[in-house]
Amino acid sequence: MKKLTGTVALILMLTTILLLPVGCAQESEETEITPSESNRWLELLKILPENEETLKGVILQDTAYLDEKKQQHPQITADYAIIGNLMELFGSSPNAYNDEEWKETLGFVRSDVDRTIIGDLVPPHHYVAVEGRFDRDEIDKAVKTGPMNEILEVVSCQGHEYYSWGEDNQISMTMRSNVRPLGRGHRLALVDDFAFWVIWTEGIEQMIDSYEGNIKSLADNEDFIKLAGVLGEFDTVTAYFSAETQAYNNYSEALRQIEEDPDSNEANKIYAEEIKREPCLKPYRAFATGAGLDENGYYLVIAILNPDEETARANADLLEERLDNARLPWGKPAGIPWADIIEDMEIEASGQLTTARLYGQACVNWDNFSINLGSLPLLIHE
Repeated sequence: MKKLTGTVALILMLTTILLLPVGCAQESEETEITPSESNRWLELLKILPENEETLKGVILQDTAYLDEKKQQHPQITADYAIIGNLMELFGSSPNAYNDEEWKETLGFVRSDVDRTIIGDLVPPHHYVAVEGRFDRDEIDKAVKTGPMNEILEVVSCQGHEYYSWGEDNQISMTMRSNVRPLGRGHRLALVDDFAFWVIWTEGIEQMIDSYEGNIKSLADNEDFIKLAGVLGEFDTVTAYFSAETQAYNNYSEALRQIEEDPDSNEANKIYAEEIKREPCLKPYRAFATGAGLDENGYYLVIAILNPDEETARANADLLEERLDNARLPWGKPAGIPWADIIEDMEIEASGQLTTARLYGQACVNWDNFSINLGSLPLLIHE
């Protein structure tokens, strides 16, 4: 059974006195949130070109800001792992990484990085970037003397130079390393405090053009602008944006495979049940999720951008109902109810937006909503 925040509990008490029916999902009279010019998520979304692939999903993480929040709230003893390994830059697993190899190959290490970006979550064409405290001379020395330096080229684009090794996407089993698991050359660009890292020439040049404002970026997308405002208001330290909504039809193939497999395991069976769980949300346009930390602890934020205010109100009620009854397919054991990992919950509708803040262990699921990665089917809509 979910718990209510003090604010929501007070509202319930007052409305009971007035004999007015009120649930956890509240309709706010406030106008929709407009992101500030310093919105950290729009700063990072500016790096990614807007196209069919990047609109499907982008993951953003602000490690430095999380460290600040931990210092501000030392009384919070829980320590949930909400910052993930940036696989496309720091190895296929945490065990593959070591400072010495990365320093020799790229001239910087993981501890130099403050913020990370992955756009387009379907391999191999990931747009990857990190922001941090980089020494350009150290990087230049490493790439010119380290592995694959014999095929290195320095290319100019829009007033910036980038490093390029070999042909686009080319795999070389003899050149494999922890930094380059498939021996791909990659392209590396240093732009202000950012390092861009991709495996194809068009990708690196798109990122440079996007950053310089020569082409449309995800920071220009009106839906993502509104969602960035919500995550900024909720002060999250991570963010996932997607215009690929969890439409029921998008899960039809996964559902078919599970139901036709006589050896399907328990987790997959629960996954199928959750896909079919009623009620579904009403169709929406885009959504964002993120995790944060405040004086009350860690929390998950869900922001849904709806076509109109009526749908936003309906989805607030429907989301509350799903959270009360839905289960997580993965875990130990499989099938843990969402209600068991939520310590406190607040859900609101404001304008076209439906928002939820869920305190507790639910925060670790902020990046598990991509359809392409076997998502948690919590936000499925008709």
